[in-house]
Amino acid sequence: MKCPGSRNLSKGSEKRSLRMKAARICRYLEKEYGTPDLGNKANPLDELFYIILSQMTTSSSFSRVFDRLKAKVGNWERLLKLRNSTLVRLIHDAGLSNQKAPRLKAIATKLKADFGAVTLAPLFQMADAEAEQYLTGLPGVGIKTAKCVLMYSLRRNVLPVDTHVARVSRRLGLLPITLKTSEAIHCHIASVVAPELRYLYHVNFIVHGREVCRAHSPKCSSCVLMRICPKARAITAKLDIAH
Repeated sequence: MKCPGSRNLSKGSEKRSLRMKAARICRYLEKEYGTPDLGNKANPLDELFYIILSQMTTSSSFSRVFDRLKAKVGNWERLLKLRNSTLVRLIHDAGLSNQKAPRLKAIATKLKADFGAVTLAPLFQMADAEAEQYLTGLPGVGIKTAKCVLMYSLRRNVLPVDTHVARVSRRLGLLPITLKTSEAIHCHIASVVAPELRYLYHVNFIVHGREVCRAHSPKCSSCVLMRICPKARAITAKLDIAH
C-alpha cells in the first residue's frame, strides 16, 4: 500500500503531539486490559480465513464456525475438493455464507496456482509491502484483512484499522474525520503510532471499542481515557449543563 502524499498526513509539531498522545493512550489501555488475546491465529492462512469468516458477524459465531471448518477439512488443500454446497452449509451460521464460501475456495485455488500448495508460508520470506500487495491481490481481501495477517501471523509492525479502531481513534482526536478511505486512514494511523506500539494499539482499541467506547451509548463516565478524550469531555459537559 502506497500512502497518500504528505499533505494528507499530520506534519511537524502536530504529528509529534499526536504520537505522544497515542503512546500515552497505549499505556493507559495496556494498564486497563493488558495484552488481550482476540483469538487470532499463528498460521497466516488460518488467520486469513478466520478474518474472512469474522466479517459481518459476531465473535462467538465466527470462532465456532472456523473451528468446525478447520476440523472438517484438516488440511486446507481439501477445501479445493469440497463441494460448494457443503462449504456453504458448514459456514452458514457465520453469516453471508453464499459470499464467503466461493471467496474461500477462490483464494485456495489461487494459492495452489501460485505456490503449488494451499498455503501462505512463502509470505514469511517477503517484505511487508510485497506481502501486503500479494494478500490484497487475493479475491475479496482488503487492506485491513491483509494487515491482520501481517500483524498477527507474520509478526510485522503494521496496524490494521477496523471499525472499532477507527471509531475510538476519531473520538480521541487521533484520526481526522476528513479521512474517509481505508488507504488514507491506515496511512494516517501508521504515521502517528510508533511501530513497537501498533500491536497494543490495535488489540486494546478493539477491546475498548467493544466494551466502553461503543458506537451507541458509550460509557464515557467510566472510561479510563475520559480526561484526555474530547468526545467524553463534550458529552459530560452536556450532562452537567442539563443538570
